[in-house]
Amino acid sequence: MFLKRVTPTSSSEMKTKPAYKCKTCKDSGIKGDGETHYQNIGVTGKRFCDQCEKGNKMFRDWFYLPEQQKQHQKFKQDKIARALRLSNLSPVYLKAKLEDLKNNKALEETCKLYLENWKKIKPLGLGYYFWGNVGAGKTYTAAILANELMKQHFVEVLFLKMPEAVARIKKSFGSDKKDSDKNLFEKMRDAEMLILDDLGIEKVSDWLADEIYQVVEHRYSNNLPMIITSNQSLDDLAKIYREQVSSRITEKTKSIKFTQKDKRQKLGEEIKQTLF
Repeated sequence: MFLKRVTPTSSSEMKTKPAYKCKTCKDSGIKGDGETHYQNIGVTGKRFCDQCEKGNKMFRDWFYLPEQQKQHQKFKQDKIARALRLSNLSPVYLKAKLEDLKNNKALEETCKLYLENWKKIKPLGLGYYFWGNVGAGKTYTAAILANELMKQHFVEVLFLKMPEAVARIKKSFGSDKKDSDKNLFEKMRDAEMLILDDLGIEKVSDWLADEIYQVVEHRYSNNLPMIITSNQSLDDLAKIYREQVSSRITEKTKSIKFTQKDKRQKLGEEIKQTLF
């Protein structure tokens, strides 16, 4: 009977591997070297680990350095300026803010919750359908949300008045010039947040009905949020456009009816009374 010969184990093999709390960075807090941009708020030669508390602490220590905070503020202002420039918001709405809804606490709270929960809402592609009386504040409320989304969350918003947008697209037909309006429907499909103002009052043709359906279907399928204002209820909108348009909007938006009388007319009368 022969005994199996055992080869002696080397001292290196006998050593136990260190037990790291973080396998990503091996407890160093650094994932790798080389210049790394952090959302345009600064550059460092170290890539901080985002899988452990040590790496997160190292990032925070770096991020809150005075020079990085200065860079971060510039980054935020640049993002907001770009969003405002691309939004297509008219000057009269650029200063619309959440505080302007203080006389309508229910609406103010609704908009506030939407903004506070934006990070959860965005992946679901949820928005609003504001409808009701002319001049009741639908457009202004949509503009408030546009401004707050741009300033609080750096969202790129495309704000379009539908009759004007359709006129711009038609005007670009047959033109050989490079015109951004030719691609307006494409921009509507892919905008981070699309706001369509006065949907349903434009003259609807088969061509327009098909284009709007494609926009709504694309955004519906890709969970891209929309805010829509209209004088029409969703049931009436189904008669103007395809029923599929109305059903998709219904599923992806919270419908709020505006019942106030024409605020613009009231404001105009107050101004005239003070002037003459």
